[in-house]
Amino acid sequence: MYKHIVMWKFKEFADGKTRNELINYVKNKLDNLPSEISEIKSYETAINIGDYGASFFDISLISVFENKDSFWKYTKYDVHNELVSYIQSVQESEHIIDYIV
Repeated sequence: MYKHIVMWKFKEFADGKTRNELINYVKNKLDNLPSEISEIKSYETAINIGDYGASFFDISLISVFENKDSFWKYTKYDVHNELVSYIQSVQESEHIIDYIV
């Protein structure tokens, strides 16, 4: 299995939305991807609930694909690319890790 993990931290205000509005908007959009992209085997998104002063990211995504080829197919869907472009326009930072298990 090919695993793809992403974490995002959003701007305080972007696209007419507060950070909390951005978080909820993006999570909702991410949660809709599995119904539109058949290559996704497993998909989990989460909003950070930590509040003890560490340097937290706002949303995490853990997605699983059969192999690297199916992951690359996932990255070619218009719905995926449109969401990636939007997130890039409102994010403060992003971290990604991909690995095979």
